[in-house]
Amino acid sequence: MSKNRDMERLLTTYLEHLSVPCAGHADAKVLPAALAAMHEAKSPAAQPCLMTWRTIMTCKASKLTAAALIVGVTVFALFDRFTQPAWALDDAIKALKDFRAIYMVGAFPGGTAEIWVRANASRTHSADMVVRGSTGTVTWVQDGSTYHYEPSQNTVYFEQALTLGMSQWLGPELLEMFRTAETAQMVRGKDPATGRDRVLLLCSLIDVHGAQSWSIEFDAASNLPVAIKQWPNLDRSGPASFESTRIVYYEDLPDSLFDVPLPAGVLRVEKPLEIAAQTVGALSNPQDGISADGLTQQEAAEKAVRILYQATIDQDLDQLKSICPLCRNWGDEFLRKIVFKPDKDDRIVEVLEIGPISKTGRSALGTIAAIPTIVKLHNGKKARLKMIVQFRNLAGQSSCVVHGPYGLPREIE
Repeated sequence: MSKNRDMERLLTTYLEHLSVPCAGHADAKVLPAALAAMHEAKSPAAQPCLMTWRTIMTCKASKLTAAALIVGVTVFALFDRFTQPAWALDDAIKALKDFRAIYMVGAFPGGTAEIWVRANASRTHSADMVVRGSTGTVTWVQDGSTYHYEPSQNTVYFEQALTLGMSQWLGPELLEMFRTAETAQMVRGKDPATGRDRVLLLCSLIDVHGAQSWSIEFDAASNLPVAIKQWPNLDRSGPASFESTRIVYYEDLPDSLFDVPLPAGVLRVEKPLEIAAQTVGALSNPQDGISADGLTQQEAAEKAVRILYQATIDQDLDQLKSICPLCRNWGDEFLRKIVFKPDKDDRIVEVLEIGPISKTGRSALGTIAAIPTIVKLHNGKKARLKMIVQFRNLAGQSSCVVHGPYGLPREIE
């Protein structure tokens, strides 16, 4: 399929999902103009990356109906290569700076859900989140753990990590990240139903869940995201796995919205530690990581994690990519912005504690282990994080690499 034809199909799909009285007439008027504008701009197509820093939103308990929703919300944290944006982000940054909470209504195959999210005090990532599915399922976070309730089984699946949430809060911190992207692909036009200007931001990549693509629609007047759509492929084809056309922004939300009462007699089952099979290939280069010969798993994991944090503190890109190979597929400026955070108060400045392995699992390469840590931030606060370490035996040599974070950080002071 030619690039022009591919863009025509993309724009046609976008127009079909706008709220218009008569989509056919709207297409006839809007599509040619949109294609002409894209042709004049000569913007290169978005280039998918191979893998990004571990996606911080992974609800993988058996057949959880909220899984598509969870992936959908994380789109805000994941961008790779885009064409140069013509839409200034300064106004959007100002528009979002006063909002600490959002409410979304989303649809996915098999149902809908209401999603409530609240940022941490620093507004760097989410702290509280609850996803209430139309079938009665509920997924939420509490006291550093993530829970999913299946009413048909009267069972709660849990893991002792914040694997539900937004790794970059939907606000100034996120939009400032866009400046560091090498390119940005955007389509600008009008909503035929309302006449309001719209900006459509597109991205495609392979994350920890596999191939994913998204569109995020901004209202050009308010400078706020008003719609999100996600597909389980790189070309935005076929049925969407998640779609939200209602997003409401709040200065804050009451604690009661995040309370989840459970029926009596509910069973509790801990989820296994897993990593996506698609990430294993990037972890199998024998040149990466450190030797584990003569070391216990605890000693090797502790050494690998300490090297990772020291690379972050020293802002050493080469060392970071060697110990955590999944980072290789992000641009250097993006890594500096997201991982090193040289100009941010929540950047890591010291490793205070590395604890014993808290949980193990297996991938195709071998044992994986979650190791808890406590770090000091530039603002003087402390944060609790967990890292997943992958152990390997390649050509008879024992070694390990860091796969990435296991959940969101949790500020403890």
